[in-house]
Amino acid sequence: MLHRNTIRAWLKVVEGRGRPSLLNGAVVWNRIDEAVRWATHELQRLYPEPEFGTRSIARQVLRASVQISRSTVQRVLREPEPFRPRRPARPAMALPMGEKPHHLLTPNQINRVWHIDLLSVQILRLRFSVAAILDGFSRRLLCLRVYRQTPRSRQVAALVRRVAKQFGKPRFVITDHGTQFRRQFRSAMKKMGIIPVQARVRAPYMNGKIERAFRTFRVWWRLVLMGLTHRGIQRRLDDFGAWFNEHRPHSALHGRTPQEAWEGCVLPEPIPIRARDQLQPRIGIRRRHYHGDPRLPVIEISVHLAA
Repeated sequence: MLHRNTIRAWLKVVEGRGRPSLLNGAVVWNRIDEAVRWATHELQRLYPEPEFGTRSIARQVLRASVQISRSTVQRVLREPEPFRPRRPARPAMALPMGEKPHHLLTPNQINRVWHIDLLSVQILRLRFSVAAILDGFSRRLLCLRVYRQTPRSRQVAALVRRVAKQFGKPRFVITDHGTQFRRQFRSAMKKMGIIPVQARVRAPYMNGKIERAFRTFRVWWRLVLMGLTHRGIQRRLDDFGAWFNEHRPHSALHGRTPQEAWEGCVLPEPIPIRARDQLQPRIGIRRRHYHGDPRLPVIEISVHLAA
């Protein structure tokens, strides 16, 4: 169906008396630039790992001071395919009844709340234990220590003293109900002037920050061939801790890394790059490996704007 008034409007454009957008088409006002769209697809191509999803892509582009949202990334990645089924929404976890410890879950400064937990890992037929200490404000991994056997209370307390001597003493330490965090450990913390707090039963959110860090650690652990010596494993754990703190942006920190949150750094304000702007953006993306480990990616994005 074509109306005669439409043909009249086209003839006016040919004669130079109408709007050229009626015949040539106009640029969508809020359409992102093609360089940003290319960068989105390029990040997905360079990082096909399932743990690097649309939220991680948007977080990396935002760190390059380019404004984009997760929904925009999802829409851009859906364009080549006519249909992509959506995952069913999962119901939210019901929190257990009880008083909410706001001062513990949402600290307002570094070195106020520490989270401590143990993780058991297996290499071939050998089993090791990894103790981790995480700062509740910056999500920084302060320590990752491997033990040939399950550490005892005095060993965990000695680890806390060593880390407190290096980074400063916290006010609270949150643990679970493991045998290492009972009477002897609590008395050692009180002598140091630290208040030990045991998470309530069936309340995983109280120690959820370090559990989320363990989830990232397990994904990396399954894909990496570790050494069988105690020193070799500790060296790889140090590399993972440094990468986690310096090169992995965190959504709860508004795209900052734990090291940037620890130091109080503020990211620059992202700017929108639209196709209607008279700019010629050039975006470069580079992937390199941290200390030669391909499972610890470091993303480098450079943005150049030319009028």
